[in-house]
Amino acid sequence: MPIAPLDRRERLAERVYATLRDEIVSGALPPDTQISEMEISERLQVSRTPLREALVRLVEDGLAVVYPQFGTFVAPIRLEAVAEAQFIREHLECALIRDAALRILPRDLRLLRDNLDQQERAARDEDHQRFYALDEELHAGFAEAAGRPGVWRLIQHSKMHLDRVRHLSLPIGDQLPRLIEQHRTIVGALAEGAPDRAENALRLHLREVFATARELGIEDAPAERLPKRRRRVRQDP
Repeated sequence: MPIAPLDRRERLAERVYATLRDEIVSGALPPDTQISEMEISERLQVSRTPLREALVRLVEDGLAVVYPQFGTFVAPIRLEAVAEAQFIREHLECALIRDAALRILPRDLRLLRDNLDQQERAARDEDHQRFYALDEELHAGFAEAAGRPGVWRLIQHSKMHLDRVRHLSLPIGDQLPRLIEQHRTIVGALAEGAPDRAENALRLHLREVFATARELGIEDAPAERLPKRRRRVRQDP
């Protein structure tokens, strides 16, 4: 059956949204970067209508901001949004890890330990993109071991602002070895069936983001402020 025009537009808007969201979260589009409708339309081969629908969603997510008479820009990383995302993740995932410690199977442990070995290789290769993917896979594995994979999908949807800091943190000094050691402590507690130790280790690990934000010099900016280097950039006609 042919795709109805509205369905096709909605699918294009979803594709544009997902692409721009991932580029913002990964840092490929840094904070304060102007989002040029002309450039994005040409690059993604879409018309302005689905692009503008995607931009509305990005603004609603707090990933983009519109400055009247100036245009649409990638939003700065706001500590308030990071803290809220971390709050959601910590509460949900700490509950998950307790269940995982009580239910984990030998197969789950093998997969988690194999993941940790791959993290070591990614760290040696300084492959930050691969390390990030493995980090996500490990935490998804905790949810699988708990028998609650749907909860991890819920966590993923809520942690976009948190992930912006995580991506920025990976090239920092000894960040990767430190994260791997924390991961090994969590998996070790799971292997011993120790829910309290697993929860405490995970909680400390998840709160690492606050120290990272301070190290990166991330500060909350007034919501109404214009990007300093972009004040005179006008929106595409």
